[in-house]
Amino acid sequence: MNDRIDVTMGFDGAYAPHAAAVIAAVSRHADNAPFRFIILYENVSKEVQERIEKTAPGSTFIWREVGDEDVPAFVSRRHLTRATLYRLGLEHLAPSDCERLIYLDADITVLGDLRDLWSMNLNGAAIGAISDGYLNTEHFDGKRFHQTWSLPESEYFNAGILLIDLKKVRQGALFTKAMRFAAEHDEDLPYNDQDALNWTFWQSWAPLPVVWNVQASHLQDWAVAVQPEHRRLGSAYPAVVHFTGPEKPWIKDGYHPWSWVYWESLKHTDFLREVSAKQGFGFIDRARLRARWMRKKPRRVTKPSGPVSNNERGGSKK
Repeated sequence: MNDRIDVTMGFDGAYAPHAAAVIAAVSRHADNAPFRFIILYENVSKEVQERIEKTAPGSTFIWREVGDEDVPAFVSRRHLTRATLYRLGLEHLAPSDCERLIYLDADITVLGDLRDLWSMNLNGAAIGAISDGYLNTEHFDGKRFHQTWSLPESEYFNAGILLIDLKKVRQGALFTKAMRFAAEHDEDLPYNDQDALNWTFWQSWAPLPVVWNVQASHLQDWAVAVQPEHRRLGSAYPAVVHFTGPEKPWIKDGYHPWSWVYWESLKHTDFLREVSAKQGFGFIDRARLRARWMRKKPRRVTKPSGPVSNNERGGSKK
């Protein structure tokens, strides 16, 4: 494998500022190492693209516009929009020389060095992921998914952060398979392409350490209490915080214990003033958020790196 690290994201114009914050954090926490960002987009102007590129000096960008023929039609619901489907087009939208890549949602913030994630062994699997934090809670009954689709009992992953062996995916046309499933069962899939990806890779994905996709449920005592040890964050320091659900950190009335980190990342872009004005999230609001963060700031305990250990493998069977 060469030294180039490919990172991909998919978003529309509405999420462009938040994606810029993610890209800025990726670069900053990797000491401005050169990445190749493969961006699947819709309704992002050339001017906005140039502003995003400035957040990662030394990196290169490939912009791939997503057309109607690239992903299936989709009925938007709750906070999920058509943009969530863009990753399913990676088989043909990613450059032909791309064989491995990291996929990132735009509603995250990065606190670790993605080079550590990049180097992890997938042990022959086509993708690596982290179990969904709401498994076995009242919000998401993991058993309902495998029973609905007549699958053997196993774990369901969150698709917000993925390590992808794109060569294997292309060989098996696996994302195309997921795309067809999403198109056929659209309104029967409450989590749209995440459901389609789980159906496609059921029992054949490699579990990654929880620190690479710390979801809201990993920080809520009531949700943690019903999870087995391998699905808990414990005292580890997050490498990626994923703002799952409709309460995003840029929404004034919502709150997440790591919201300040999003604003800190946004500060390293030129979208800060724009997002603040649009959301009514002024300087005083951000100052209060920062003060709350400083009072309750988690202690950095471990560095998120190294191979996947046996106790981090979850219940996915190969």
